[in-house]
Amino acid sequence: MTTYGLEFEVAGISTSAASAALNRGGIECIEPRNQHQIHESWSSVYDGSVRGAEVVSPILGEERLNEASTVARLLLSAGGKVDRTTGFHVHIGAAQLTTEHIAQWYLNWNLVHEAIGALVAPSRLNNSYCKVPTLQNIDRNVERIRNGEISDANGDRYQSFNLQSFGRHGTLEIRVHQGTLNGTKAVAWAKFIDAFKDYSATKLITLDELGINDRLNKCESLLNILMLAGNLDPKTGQYLKDRAASIQG
Repeated sequence: MTTYGLEFEVAGISTSAASAALNRGGIECIEPRNQHQIHESWSSVYDGSVRGAEVVSPILGEERLNEASTVARLLLSAGGKVDRTTGFHVHIGAAQLTTEHIAQWYLNWNLVHEAIGALVAPSRLNNSYCKVPTLQNIDRNVERIRNGEISDANGDRYQSFNLQSFGRHGTLEIRVHQGTLNGTKAVAWAKFIDAFKDYSATKLITLDELGINDRLNKCESLLNILMLAGNLDPKTGQYLKDRAASIQG
């Protein structure tokens, strides 16, 4: 079963205000001193990069993923906001994945990143907080992953696909999405990442499958591949297609 960890970066609101908003809304939230531990409840910690709060989920199974919608609504109603400085990060539990699965997921993700880019704000592309490695570094990192050097494969954590969280949390982190307080968007993005991970267990995505079209059409081709394989449900796939069209339109 897939497990998720979600991180909402939120501007315009303090850690205490974010925590209070969630608790009032029935979502237990603490303000821990140690910002790098996973807790059994949601937590609110200071994030200097956005001068606000980072609201972090506990480990969520699929049955609790929709808590993200409630959390986003509560933060928005308490005055939280997102802007170009904020991101929405998704961790996927990876302790049970083989090194070959992780290598193929990492390779697929970076090779078709242009198509994935249609699903996020343009400000997140060529962004120093969610970088994309060069082809040379992708090949090097894949080899290191296969050799079991997962956390050390890329140079820092500010990558679209962050491998360094594996050593600390046993997760792999996707950082490329912009900040959001739209619960539907947050859940759909998490499901897309999970579908992409599952597809990558046995298959590599070739650039020929996406065609030589523009970014939007490549994205639609990618979503079709995931839906036809049964990894992405059609409702979420169509939502993401519509989302990509609105961003690229």
